[in-house]
Amino acid sequence: MLDGILGLSIVTTERMSESESSKLIEQLECAELAKQHFIEGAISFEDYLDILNLCEVDIDNYLITVEDNLAVAGITL
Repeated sequence: MLDGILGLSIVTTERMSESESSKLIEQLECAELAKQHFIEGAISFEDYLDILNLCEVDIDNYLITVEDNLAVAGITL
């Protein structure tokens, strides 16, 4: 359940080069690994967000998405 709430995705366009696509895939792989470590309790939420920031995730939009996912799951903050 937590994996779905913290879901990550990448947005691509038809005009992306192969190197841009490869970079996005690497960033997503890194972010997914960080998510798994957070879920397992190996890293803190702050460390998780720091890693997402290094992966160039828009943290503000990401946290809004997480809040929306929590609401859909019936979990309120």
